Amino acid sequence: MVSIQNIHISPVKSMGLINFDEVHVSEHGILEDRRFFVMDAENRLVTQRQIGKMTQILADYMPRPEQLALQFPDGQIISGEPGLGQAVQAMIWGRFVTGNVLEGDWNDAISEFCGQSLRIVRAHEPGTSYDEFPVSIISQATIDNLSSLTDGEMQFDSRRFRPTLLLSGAKVHEEDEWVGNSVRVGRQLRLRLVSRDPRCAITTLDP
Repeated sequence: MVSIQNIHISPVKSMGLINFDEVHVSEHGILEDRRFFVMDAENRLVTQRQIGKMTQILADYMPRPEQLALQFPDGQIISGEPGLGQAVQAMIWGRFVTGNVLEGDWNDAISEFCGQSLRIVRAHEPGTSYDEFPVSIISQATIDNLSSLTDGEMQFDSRRFRPTLLLSGAKVHEEDEWVGNSVRVGRQLRLRLVSRDPRCAITTLDP
């Protein structure tokens, strides 16, 4: 039987993935997932594609009462209520996403860690900062099969592919056969699988 092995989210787009036991999924995806994103001094979106070490930062977000925490590899933690400042907009996969730059120590901390001036932005609407789709899936069998093609030279971590839902119990690439159909997750959720999810250079980074 196919089941969910892990639920991965990243409250700040392109930072390290964290695991949840349960989440609330709406038509726009998971409320806490990619609620924030990062911009540079020229208001351009910044992801791991530009700064690979962003994956080393772990973000934790609680919407009510609203709290954001960033944990850096050296153990430093910046946390608190995210105060909202300047209104901005960013282009994310061909669409404009609006939000407010955070006020506080988060921006200085991430700028110092990444070696350039960066700002964290809270999107005005949840579920708008994803790339291609708000929810993605992949099976552990598919990842294990990919590892087997390297003749034991590599064991791929599922986080390289940044799936929302990591599945167990599926056949290799069985999830590809579901495209164009709906699948039931839990008691109430149904997901319509509209396309295979294109992956980018982030898959080459060690999560």
